[in-house]
Amino acid sequence: MVKKTSTIGLQQLLHEWDHGKTKTREKILANFIARHKDDSGPDLESELAEAGSLFLTRISTWLRLTYLLGGNIKIQLDAIKVFLSASCGQRYLSEFLEVGGVLTVLEILGLKTAKEEDKSAAMTLLETISNCGRKYKEVICESYGVRAAAECMARSYTAHTQECGRSLLYSLAHGNPRYQKQVYQVLKDLLPSTNPGTQRVAAQGLRHIQKLVGPPTQALVENVLALLRSLYSDVQYEAAELLKELVTHEEVREGVITGLIVLLTPTLDDALRPPVSDTPLPQHLQQAAAAKVLGLMCEDSIELATIAVEEGAVQSLIVVLSNVRHPPSQKHSARTLSHLVRMFVEVHDTLKECLGPELLEEFLKAPEEIHKKLTPTQLDKLISTNTQVILPQSSSDDESLELLAQQTQAIEVQ
Repeated sequence: MVKKTSTIGLQQLLHEWDHGKTKTREKILANFIARHKDDSGPDLESELAEAGSLFLTRISTWLRLTYLLGGNIKIQLDAIKVFLSASCGQRYLSEFLEVGGVLTVLEILGLKTAKEEDKSAAMTLLETISNCGRKYKEVICESYGVRAAAECMARSYTAHTQECGRSLLYSLAHGNPRYQKQVYQVLKDLLPSTNPGTQRVAAQGLRHIQKLVGPPTQALVENVLALLRSLYSDVQYEAAELLKELVTHEEVREGVITGLIVLLTPTLDDALRPPVSDTPLPQHLQQAAAAKVLGLMCEDSIELATIAVEEGAVQSLIVVLSNVRHPPSQKHSARTLSHLVRMFVEVHDTLKECLGPELLEEFLKAPEEIHKKLTPTQLDKLISTNTQVILPQSSSDDESLELLAQQTQAIEVQ
């Protein structure tokens, strides 16, 4: 049932607004939001005696006059969102744009005095506008909205604000071919940020829009690999997910695999640096993450596993297995090696030579526990291993699958 408000009721509402102070107006807006947040455009017109535009104009004007002074900006933005998100409320959107509403909201993103909740509300309102179509996406982008959102994300340490920024950029990239690459470039620029929350949402955003912009570059791969050194597990997770997306692109497939292999072996300076505390070193976190991601990729693809073995992954993983200073590295290395051992008889024979037949048998039963059973002599042998696994050449994918089946059967027999 459509709610009805008399003309007298509307006049009273506008009178209270025009003569009310800040608290009175905020109360009016709070009641308005609670009552009409799910209304359509016609419903709003009916409720406001077909004068919704008059009320929207008052709210927009108040926002322009007060946003620089602070106060409760969020409630004003939320009230405007009720109008702009209403179905069949296209007229309200046009009216808001005509009075420079987009520019006002974008300026709020850059205000030092604005609260985080104000910035979140501003980006949510911009996303509402963006979702109305390509024309409105371009209006926001032409007003430097992409850069404003990115800068706000980089400065913010609040997860909700960063999520709102990611969602806005994601909306601006879709169905907006003219500015897709601008959004993509901004997200790439955010990856080296020192703000872990920004790194996380940037990697997440890139994963969602990568397929929209064509093949990635090796420079992007390097920036994502660097995120594996992060002390924050959620950043590492998003980096891993993005790498799994990037490796599907033939242009950088080998670069992703070789980049992960490089991260398996710390530099000489890292290896000789004495531990300062029980806190793991960044290079060891990176090493463990690289071993884990490499294992996930190899497990899902014989092609990627072949590239990894041919690029020297086995030798590096064996060395990681000896890293007693960081057990997670040993566990992830062992898990990845277990995949390769079952896929390639050559890897099986190499590990048998390093561990011996008895220890190899225990390794195959419980790879993640093998690091606890290694003796000092075996550890020294693993560290000094210099074995290059050579795989037989195969002329087709069918032959690769047939060879894999034969090798797996041979390993099981052994």
